[in-house]
Amino acid sequence: MFEQYLVCEDGFRNVVEDGKAVGFEVKLRIPYYRGIALSLINSIDLEINDQSYAHDDMIFSVETGSFPYHELSTVINNRWEFGEKATLFVKKPGGLEAGMHKVHAVVNLRISYLPWPNIGDDTKHISLEEDRIIA
Repeated sequence: MFEQYLVCEDGFRNVVEDGKAVGFEVKLRIPYYRGIALSLINSIDLEINDQSYAHDDMIFSVETGSFPYHELSTVINNRWEFGEKATLFVKKPGGLEAGMHKVHAVVNLRISYLPWPNIGDDTKHISLEEDRIIA
């Protein structure tokens, strides 16, 4: 139901550190009607222009903190709230080329009272915004 809002059309940009693009970030909304602890995220898969990115290269950020992807299963005191735009940073030297990109995200959540996972799947064609520069 909420998967159509999963990939946000804003906040898609390269991240530049010391004058070099070190990766890119995309904003995501939770594909569920409530917030959840980050430990309940089974998986987040991302493809840009049909190219998949490794979980080892991802950092997931919500208002209360940033966590390497492989640590999410242990994060019980931080939540991804309904309506909150989380940031998924992907390490990619050189970043992405300027222009329009096909962004496909699949978020798999574990919900305590459901015997099956809640899976959100969304694809949008969005353009890179101005770089975010880290001082």
